[in-house]
Amino acid sequence: MKKEPMRSEIVPKNNSDEVQGVSEQELIDKYQKHFDKNVAMKLLIKLRKATRNKPKVVAGPAGAIVTTLGKLISALDNPATPGHYKALIIGAIGYIVLPLDLIPDMIPVVGYGDDLASAAGVVTAVAIYSSFSLEELDKYIDEM
Repeated sequence: MKKEPMRSEIVPKNNSDEVQGVSEQELIDKYQKHFDKNVAMKLLIKLRKATRNKPKVVAGPAGAIVTTLGKLISALDNPATPGHYKALIIGAIGYIVLPLDLIPDMIPVVGYGDDLASAAGVVTAVAIYSSFSLEELDKYIDEM
């Protein structure tokens, strides 16, 4: 029976995009420098202000994205969140924040639908590291 090669045997040692010898934290730092949490927070606050006094039927996916984005930001800020989850969180937040995606966010009702679908798995995985609550967000917004 043929033995499967280990990851270290597959990745070339002299590759310019070297994976070996780079810690998880170094990879996160590399990608996080291109990530601006302030943009995510601005979107979170804007969407919450627009949806907090609306019925759920009217708020729709924009209201749901508030909870999703809030949980992702909260888990990212938690020092106990493992590095590989932080990398996934950064990717999911980036997909939500960037207006260019599968279904443009400017399209009413369905615009944030693909964002929710893409982030759902990440939110499920990191929920235990999140302390996000709409009540705390509302209190923060009211104090602004």
